[in-house]
Amino acid sequence: MSKHLQIIQAKQPEKTLSKEQKRFNTLVKKIETLRLEIEQTRELDLELRRIGEARVTPAERAAMAACRDWVMVLSNSPFRHLLKKKLSEKFALILLEEIGRLLDTSFYADDMELQALYAEYEDSGRSYEGIREEMEADLKEMKAQMMNEMFDMDIEPDDLKDPERLQEKINAKQAEFEAADRIRAEKRAKKGKTESQQAAETSVKKTAKQIYINLIRHFHPDKEPDEQRRLEKTEVMKQITAAYEADDHLRLLELQMTLLSDQNNVYAGFDNPQLKYFNQTLQQQVAELEQELYLASPEGNGNLYAMLYAPKRPWMLANVEQHIRHQKELVKNIQRNIKAVQMETVFREFVKSYELEDDFFADM
Repeated sequence: MSKHLQIIQAKQPEKTLSKEQKRFNTLVKKIETLRLEIEQTRELDLELRRIGEARVTPAERAAMAACRDWVMVLSNSPFRHLLKKKLSEKFALILLEEIGRLLDTSFYADDMELQALYAEYEDSGRSYEGIREEMEADLKEMKAQMMNEMFDMDIEPDDLKDPERLQEKINAKQAEFEAADRIRAEKRAKKGKTESQQAAETSVKKTAKQIYINLIRHFHPDKEPDEQRRLEKTEVMKQITAAYEADDHLRLLELQMTLLSDQNNVYAGFDNPQLKYFNQTLQQQVAELEQELYLASPEGNGNLYAMLYAPKRPWMLANVEQHIRHQKELVKNIQRNIKAVQMETVFREFVKSYELEDDFFADM
């Protein structure tokens, strides 16, 4: 489509195009690219969800089951009671770390046996649930502080637990922003537009309206005797009307190029002020499409398997296969480790060499 929408000066090399004409061509290409990327991203997102449910989750579940077996083997080891005090204390921290990882997953978050085991090794007497609540409280406080600093709000940590109250404060701040925008818009309006800006804006709107009228004239279904053609024209009319009402000038131009091929290059005759105004609407469309692209992506829509996504299908499938292989290798490694720690010397060496996340025993 972009090939037909490009501005080309007849019988002149492309380098003679003005800055705004080149910008028009660039924006048109960008919009077409973004629309294609959105469509492809949605398709890849759906495929990733299907593959994730069918293959990734089972592989991860098998790996987590092996990790649980590993924890139970360590906890039930007959050699744990033979460890000296410092190693025994480190062993307890190892178990807390390993159990905590499992409880943090969706597979074992509600595993009562693991929670009881965690409480057994937690010498402070706190339950895993209690510790997690403390961590969540700290996280909420950090989130509230960040929102207050970024948006000049007065969010309290408890507000994050009350969606209605949080929304009220967000709406209030939004109202402040909108009021400030109105004031700025009023100030700009008082300054007034130049005659050339007004002429450009009027010209673009007039051209868009003329395109709309031409399309309506050609595709109005009321005078179409054939029932099938009337239905087809009705659908085309919906597209035309939606584009016009949304001030989607580029879409109107695309429809014109597609449906009325004898009216090409309608904007080539625009002068720079006119094109500059038109390009502003195209730039806004680019920004909206970029936001739409993000929301269509696994990261933007909350896809559980977003970490495996790639914008090219072969890359994404390669990520999936690599992840599944890693899960299978993890199972094999854990099974080997379970056999190895049946020997006291290996068990003791494992405890000594284990590196805790907080590096508490780094100097030991």
